[in-house]
Amino acid sequence: MRNRQRNGGSYLQFDCKMSRKSKVRINSELRKLNFHNKTQRGIQDLAILLNPKIRGWVQYYGKISRRSLKPVFYYLHHRLIRWILKKYKSFKGSKVKAVKWL
Repeated sequence: MRNRQRNGGSYLQFDCKMSRKSKVRINSELRKLNFHNKTQRGIQDLAILLNPKIRGWVQYYGKISRRSLKPVFYYLHHRLIRWILKKYKSFKGSKVKAVKWL
């Protein structure tokens, strides 16, 4: 990416981002965990399951750019909402209530 300087010169700027391949790998890892179907577990059990993985991703990819992790956390958020909707029947059909609870 080229940017212009005030005096008319230009310089190259490199923007480090998480690769698409890494995002796909992380999302497939979340999909493999299949935690949205584990309704017998509580939220603390899910936290114990997910925390080491999330912490590792943030430490590794977050050093470069926290913003690049946004799609991964968006996917994780929707998987958690799916888990809430399956576990608690009182939230059935109301994603808004599930989001507020989360």
